Amino acid sequence: MTSRPEVSPDVVAVDLSRFSSRTFCSWNDLGWRSVLLRRFENAPATDNVYHAPVKDQLLVLVTRGGTSIETWSGAKWRKAEYQPGSIGMTAPGRETRLRWRTDSSGTHTVLHLYLPGKVMQDAAAVIWGTELRPNVFPDTLATSDPVVQAVFQGIAEAAASGLDDMYAEAAAAFLAVHLLRRHAGMPHISSPRETDWRVQRAIEFMHSHLDRQLSLRDIADSVNLSTYHLLRLFNDATGQPPRRYLTRLRVERASRHLERGELSITEIAFLCGFSSSSHLSAAFRKEMGCSPTAYRRQRRS
Repeated sequence: MTSRPEVSPDVVAVDLSRFSSRTFCSWNDLGWRSVLLRRFENAPATDNVYHAPVKDQLLVLVTRGGTSIETWSGAKWRKAEYQPGSIGMTAPGRETRLRWRTDSSGTHTVLHLYLPGKVMQDAAAVIWGTELRPNVFPDTLATSDPVVQAVFQGIAEAAASGLDDMYAEAAAAFLAVHLLRRHAGMPHISSPRETDWRVQRAIEFMHSHLDRQLSLRDIADSVNLSTYHLLRLFNDATGQPPRRYLTRLRVERASRHLERGELSITEIAFLCGFSSSSHLSAAFRKEMGCSPTAYRRQRRS
């Protein structure tokens, strides 16, 4: 299987503790490697925040509080007003110097999301057949984008539910294409054709490997597609992303094991490709509306 792009360990080492209190880190708390999601409670004011250049694309979403924020452009400070929903973007290889003042509420909460720079480069190469120049990557102090905001919130909800890294991987691939189209000026993508057999083959691959920790790249490789093309084809054919479809298949298999009553919930979780019994329970409750234990009890009665 081809290895998938991962966030750089250098990003995880970025220390903002002098200015912000970190309350979540997907690398440490979930083991995600396809993206890095971190939540911060920022200090009310600071005069000099330095963020060293890293290899990954940084997105920042304000989730609570209003702030006047400025960035040093090399000759002067540029200012923007942050409100919930405001988004900042920093290109790979770009250093930043910031300062801010929070409004009278005193609370300023943000999410930081890092996408591997290679995900962006791979998307450009596979879909548009080009290599991204450094000045093409999205880079802006403040903008609004309902799609990025919705995906951000979806990733945060997935993290809170303890979903596995495949969700993060699919979100990274989608975001990379959207950012390049919307914020880097790449041309419109035409709709693919003659897709059914590849989607069906991908589904067969999922069925055959439900007990394994599959990545989006694993599934795409099984039908000789890029992850970006697989996402598009699969959504067109099934109306849902591969990760959601795979989770449903795993829950269906788990339900059959539960009905037989021969194995423990932990054993069933590992047989069906879940990383733990709690991961199975969260997915099962979302799909079936009850816990695995309650489902087994109902079937027995």
